[in-house]
Amino acid sequence: MTSASPSKNTVTQANKKMLPIASVALLTAAMLLPACSVVSVEKQASAKTISAQRGNIVTDNQLSSDTASALLSAGLNEQACMQQFDLCLTQLTDSILNKHYRPALAIFAELHYAKARQLADSQNCRNALARPPLDPYYANAPLSDDDAKTQQEETDLCLNNYQDRLFDAVKYSYTYLFYDSLTHDFEGADESYSSAHTQTRIPTDNDIQTQDIYNAASNDVITQLYRSTENSDKLMNGTKVEYLTIPSTKRDSNDQAAIANRAPLKGKAIDQVKVMKVQVDDYDLGIYLPNENNYLQNAHKQDSALADLVSTYELRLSGLNSVSKRPGLGISLVASLDDRYTTTIRQLLSSSLSGRFANESDNTKDSEPSSRIYPTGHLLLTGLIKPSGDSVLDVLSSRQLDIHLYNPYQTETVNILNDNYPLAANFSAGYGMWLAENQLDSVGYLNLITRQLDARLPKLFMLEPYDPDKRVIIMLHGLASSPATWVNLTNDILNDDKLRDNYQVWQIFYPTNLPILENRYQIQQLINTTYEQTDPTGQNRASKNSVIVSHSMGALIARMMLSDENLVEDLDRLDDQDILSNSEKRQIRDALKESFGEKELRKRFELHSLPQVDTAVFLSAPFRGTDYADRWFTRALRRIVYLPVGLVKTVTDNLATIATQGDLAQNPLGALYLQNGASQLSDKSSFIELTKDLTINSRVTYHSIIANNDADITKGLAQAQPDGAKIDLSQALEEDAKDERASVSVSDDTSELPPEPLVAAVIVDKNISQALTQRLSDGIVPYTSAHLDGAASETVINGGHSIQTNPQTILTLRRILHKQLQE
Repeated sequence: MTSASPSKNTVTQANKKMLPIASVALLTAAMLLPACSVVSVEKQASAKTISAQRGNIVTDNQLSSDTASALLSAGLNEQACMQQFDLCLTQLTDSILNKHYRPALAIFAELHYAKARQLADSQNCRNALARPPLDPYYANAPLSDDDAKTQQEETDLCLNNYQDRLFDAVKYSYTYLFYDSLTHDFEGADESYSSAHTQTRIPTDNDIQTQDIYNAASNDVITQLYRSTENSDKLMNGTKVEYLTIPSTKRDSNDQAAIANRAPLKGKAIDQVKVMKVQVDDYDLGIYLPNENNYLQNAHKQDSALADLVSTYELRLSGLNSVSKRPGLGISLVASLDDRYTTTIRQLLSSSLSGRFANESDNTKDSEPSSRIYPTGHLLLTGLIKPSGDSVLDVLSSRQLDIHLYNPYQTETVNILNDNYPLAANFSAGYGMWLAENQLDSVGYLNLITRQLDARLPKLFMLEPYDPDKRVIIMLHGLASSPATWVNLTNDILNDDKLRDNYQVWQIFYPTNLPILENRYQIQQLINTTYEQTDPTGQNRASKNSVIVSHSMGALIARMMLSDENLVEDLDRLDDQDILSNSEKRQIRDALKESFGEKELRKRFELHSLPQVDTAVFLSAPFRGTDYADRWFTRALRRIVYLPVGLVKTVTDNLATIATQGDLAQNPLGALYLQNGASQLSDKSSFIELTKDLTINSRVTYHSIIANNDADITKGLAQAQPDGAKIDLSQALEEDAKDERASVSVSDDTSELPPEPLVAAVIVDKNISQALTQRLSDGIVPYTSAHLDGAASETVINGGHSIQTNPQTILTLRRILHKQLQE
């Protein structure tokens, strides 16, 4: 009997039923197979690739690609690694099979720093920063004794771990960076690797990343250590401080601790002096400062000379046209001294009401020039940490770290393991903090319009500690202004290596409501006193070849300080224009002599040039006055500008029997002392009449920078003197203007250039200057008032009166300073 064969339809139906089953089986089998990674390639911006290659725990708050790859290769999860950190390090060490051990040091440095940051953010470590409870009856009530003890133990353990990880980050990154100079005493190191590959290597991304780790960890150590020794917010535990004094055999009874630095030790100023020993858990830290008495001259206290120590890592400097930096090793710091002077609106208003000077104990003290000289209250320092040891294993196991704080103005390189390396610096940081802390612009304006019982006399600010080997630049601002007007100019000097190394800046802050003759006398007294205090014998380089840079009203004062004329002899010329009788003139003179004393009065009129100054730069100077001071809106402003009450009262009490104050102010002689500074800028004032033809001492080289607000006139000057013209490329053309200029037919070879470029500045020669008239003006001061015969150079800048901020002005000044250095 034969079996029956299945029909075709039956087979087809059976196959249809089996297909889904087969598909499911295949999918199931695929899922059970070992997983395979699928690689895809996509394009991305090159900036993202570079950023990913160079980012690390410091810049991106995540591990670098090299460290992350090392963990993956060892089968380690980053989060698990942070949780079981010591075990992670052991397994990672076992997984590194490459005999070139140097890259591993960078990986360990980053991991230690990542762990330190994690610990610093943890609640246990943050408890060290916690404040006492505000209200014991609510949720923030104190813990019980047992809970408090437990919390303290956990906090101490966290802080100790944090410190260890931070110190290890410093040591591993230091070892990586200076591997070439250390003995290779660890197993598996290739001795020939250093000499064959690293001495001439181009810096890699890993080098830059590890320097970031070294700097960031050093920054945390130094700033946290300072806070801990000051008993403020701290993350350092078990800190014990010992202040070191100069050995008794080398000091007298006036010498204090070396940190006060009243007298430097034997040796060079750039030498480092150990001033403190700090014990942090089982680490011994040595603190070193520069061997200078000038740099730390304000540090009078042994343990609290610095009110604050701020890292530039924690500062964002805004408002500066650029930030002056020097790349290199170390952390840029700003040390703020506890006795620094500040100027604020609140102080001005309170002194106006009380008649006393803020920051001064009495008015008599303020009248002394020496009390109005202010050394910088913000010292620049660069911090560097050197672990002890000459071999890799010595450094990694060291419990001795030396923290060096350098004066970056004096020290440009540091020696580490017999090799010299550039020292980092941020030269704008201290200046920026001073400007931010002092409300100079507002105070300068309010000085004009607030009624004050006593004259606020000029002040001198040193922008860096006095350096006997640098020339001095003295800056004098204009009407209703302040030293803040020089911010970009000063910052560009700091940004020029040659100028920064050869010049130091002194800025004068003076009340522009005082009569200009009185301001000249007070400012010159102040400058003379500063030179005498800093260099009594006048032998320092700083006492020679000084430069005065002045704007507007400041330029009038500066010219008087560079002249040797006797203005008393010119008073008769003013008397000839007066309608008063001879007896009335005599009475006015006698009253003025009685008010000031004849000797003191003559000091205001007898001019003597500053012997230290041999170069001057005048900006927008109204040497022959301006009619702008007599326009109706300016006259209205002049009426609210007050003379100090004390000055007016002193003079007018003696003159009360002669005439009213208003009459006296109209009298040519009386106007010299009863008109405010703003009124004396008028081209009709007695002051301008008296001083317009002053001559400058022949040994002084002077330059004029004059503004012109008519671009067409500046363009005409450029066509007459093409060699002296500078084209304005400070801003791009508007699209409409660009299209309009492009439509003008020009020859093929110049089709890319605008046919009528704007002119930024023109150097004017003597022949051209004689033909210029009042049509050339900055809108306030005409050219004929600002021009001085005999100037070594005269530059016309396209712009308004406030040209001290103009980039072409700053560039012109820098050229003048470079030329002075060459000569």
